[in-house]
Amino acid sequence: MPSTTNDTFSPEMIRILKIFGLGSILLVLILSFFNDRKANNSGDESNLMRITDADRLYFKNIRAPYYDLEGRDDAKINIYRYGKRIKESENPIINLSILLNRIKNEAYIFVEPAPETLPFVLKWKNETHLDSGKLAFYGGDKFAHFDFVMKLNMLLQDEIRFELEQEENTLPILKTEKEREALAITMKDYFRMVNFND
Repeated sequence: MPSTTNDTFSPEMIRILKIFGLGSILLVLILSFFNDRKANNSGDESNLMRITDADRLYFKNIRAPYYDLEGRDDAKINIYRYGKRIKESENPIINLSILLNRIKNEAYIFVEPAPETLPFVLKWKNETHLDSGKLAFYGGDKFAHFDFVMKLNMLLQDEIRFELEQEENTLPILKTEKEREALAITMKDYFRMVNFND
């Protein structure tokens, strides 16, 4: 009894498979040209502010309860400020905020001086190493804020005395443990979120 099954593809089936295969390859090539997320090999600093979904979830679930949250729907950003920071003071203070972009996978750190006077200059003096200098902040974009925070972070790790220059006089700033701790914790949480090893 002859077999009715044919082990080879018919010419019509081969033609359909060729069309499907070529169509799939063409579709993949077309979609790859219109992909918005491209590798950034330019050395752009914005990669420093990228966060993963896991880091975002860690911050929101573990660290965010220690922060005051302000939602900015107009900018699609959530602003987190450390809850135990000094909020009002007769003396000048510097606080930091962490901004989570709800659209992009990015986080930013922003400097919030009180009173809000820009630019400002911090004079610092390291009594142990007999070293001193000035650190100026002029405001600006997210990179200017990040750069200032990086420099301030390096100074906060030592026992350094800070003064804020105002016209012809100077006022002590960052002199209490509470002020320094609020900055240090915010910096630590931010650097962990963006996977930056300072």
